Amino acid sequence: MDGAYDFTAKYLAVYFLQSLVETNPEVIRRQTISILQKVLTDYEFRHQTQAYFMYKEVANTLCAIIIHSKHLAEAALDTLKNLLLETEGHPHRAAAEALGSLPSSVRGPRISASIQKHTPGVSWEQIIHETGLDVTGRPRLVGRSLVARLSDGDHHLVVKLARAGESPEALVHESLWMEYLQDQPRRFSVRFNVPVAVRIKGSRLFRMHCLPTERPDKDPLHPKGYAIGFIADKEYFSYPNESEKEKRLTSEEFRDVISRNAWLLGKLTSMGIVHSAPIPLFHNRVQRQRRRDRGLYEWPRAGRLDRWLESCMYPNLGVTGIRDFEHFISFRGGSHVLYRHIGIHMLSLMLILGSYFRNKDGRRVGFDSNGRPVDARDLFDKKQLKVLITEIFRSYYRGFVANDFEGNLPIDLDRLASRMIDEMGVDRYMEEVLRVADQNQMTNEEFEAFLRKRRFSAEKIKSLRKGAGDIVINSGPHLGEFNHHISLPELIEAVGTMSCLCIAGRYCNSDTDTRRRSCEGTQEPHR
Repeated sequence: MDGAYDFTAKYLAVYFLQSLVETNPEVIRRQTISILQKVLTDYEFRHQTQAYFMYKEVANTLCAIIIHSKHLAEAALDTLKNLLLETEGHPHRAAAEALGSLPSSVRGPRISASIQKHTPGVSWEQIIHETGLDVTGRPRLVGRSLVARLSDGDHHLVVKLARAGESPEALVHESLWMEYLQDQPRRFSVRFNVPVAVRIKGSRLFRMHCLPTERPDKDPLHPKGYAIGFIADKEYFSYPNESEKEKRLTSEEFRDVISRNAWLLGKLTSMGIVHSAPIPLFHNRVQRQRRRDRGLYEWPRAGRLDRWLESCMYPNLGVTGIRDFEHFISFRGGSHVLYRHIGIHMLSLMLILGSYFRNKDGRRVGFDSNGRPVDARDLFDKKQLKVLITEIFRSYYRGFVANDFEGNLPIDLDRLASRMIDEMGVDRYMEEVLRVADQNQMTNEEFEAFLRKRRFSAEKIKSLRKGAGDIVINSGPHLGEFNHHISLPELIEAVGTMSCLCIAGRYCNSDTDTRRRSCEGTQEPHR
């Protein structure tokens, strides 16, 4: 039989089978599940151009059995979970996305406030006077925030400044989230030091007349000086993966911090409060200005991950818990969207985990004196890595589902840990390419500033003519070659597995009425 004909015929058969499941689930038999499972495991169509869509339709049919068939739901669910361990590539992605589409009832609170027409302008001294806080010494600049220690020794006053080109509304929303979470202390069973927002002349948002310190070089600030203020714990700027020896956490301290933050991310997500950027994740930073996706990383597509170690430098989670509430969104979408958000959380946590080991010696990055990729695999502890991977998943699951995950995680942990060490421990991919098209969108000043930021010498910059040709830049380490796939696909598959298990766990943990309402109101159509 012609292969293309056979593929089309089977695709249509699965399409109609899914319709049958949704309309007459009582006619489905256990043998149906076995047949669908076989299609996903024998990889008969793996070389077909449209193979992913066949696998997706098959996995969605199994998902439809979970939703519509009372007597076969558990068998279909077990089958999809087993497929997470038995498959890879397109079949694995299809199985994970199907489970990740099971309907959920996650709905976030409505947080909104308009910016006052008159935003008060103040100096640092006026802020101190207005708040009545007892500040010791002059403030220091941490990133784009002015930070001053309070006399109690346990807290800081933080004035967070808007970046150039940034809407001040993001800062206002951060203050609103602080106020909202201050009213929810009983919902968090682990340490979570939510900062206390302060108002200046009755306003959450204000403008700084002048800074009491030098302006940051790397972070251009908004010309109108928009800012918010809050009181934070003294450890607010303490990160789990510090590279400085005196700041580094012990392995037990790191385990506590990373598992606690995994739980918090899961718990907040269950409340419909989704952190959209635990760390900055990009497929391609250098082409941000001309890409419709702004270069942001879409993990299900498994593309090359840009500057993974740099992205982990200042994560938005730390010793005090989750931070940078400006990235919170109130979630009101479907499960298939939530699945991707949870994936961002899992991927971020796993990358931070890798960076913790690499930062044992932050000097070992890039190429050695002989031009060979730095090999830092000896910094990793495989046994500890496997324990922490499991801890991250189980903590997030517990926070999101409100139950412990039962059974073994359907991931080959030994293989995953080995591959993470091989790819995160050796800096094979250091290059990015500044295309002519990207150069032509820059002014001469922007072009030169771009190269200076990437440590090109003045002499080298002078020798380059903008738009004359592509420029190769060593800016890594990256996970994968420029404009190619990620070099660690096992990590993406693990993230998909973890994410869909969270969605499935919440679905199974919900009562029958909740499932019914979710199925009627929020489920994404399979076809």
